[in-house]
Amino acid sequence: MRAFIAVDLSEEIKAKIKEVQKQFANLEIDQSRIKLKFVNAWQAHQTVKFLGDVPENKVEDVKRELAEISQKPFDIGMRGVGFFPEASLEKARNIKVVWIGIEKGVEELKALQEEVESRLNALGFPSEKRFSAHVTICRVKMMSRARDEIGLILKKIAELRDVAVGEMLVEELKLKKSTLTPKGPVYEDVYVKKLR
Repeated sequence: MRAFIAVDLSEEIKAKIKEVQKQFANLEIDQSRIKLKFVNAWQAHQTVKFLGDVPENKVEDVKRELAEISQKPFDIGMRGVGFFPEASLEKARNIKVVWIGIEKGVEELKALQEEVESRLNALGFPSEKRFSAHVTICRVKMMSRARDEIGLILKKIAELRDVAVGEMLVEELKLKKSTLTPKGPVYEDVYVKKLR
């Protein structure tokens, strides 16, 4: 099964993400030159580790390792819109991903990610190159040189650079199955680890 490990976001944060997405959806962009593909806000999450295709016989091993996670519950705070590849707003020539940042609880999130990483390394899963505390809200598909459209997106990112999105208590870590469909991915919880 195609799987990943993540922290789900609260309903309040998901609703706020939806509001932020609407601001991008309302931009007057030439759809023939650039397309914005929005993540389903109600499925928004912070990925802790992407696993890829996990053989059925290894799923129980993953659950067993997650059951041993020792991290305690912690608060996160989400604020500000940014983009990848990283560049200053003035120098950006290309945008692939628009995201909302996590500013509070980053150290705790990294500690959680590192513990997951080390436990799953033991099962043969490769290490992530770099962990980034952010939630993707939109992917940008460029069709041609769309300088004007990129300018509109960058202006909106600048406006929302400091937008408060909300705070929540992280109490659960989830192993999720991802099924790709023509309408986008469908996520299903396979295992939930309560942080204590």
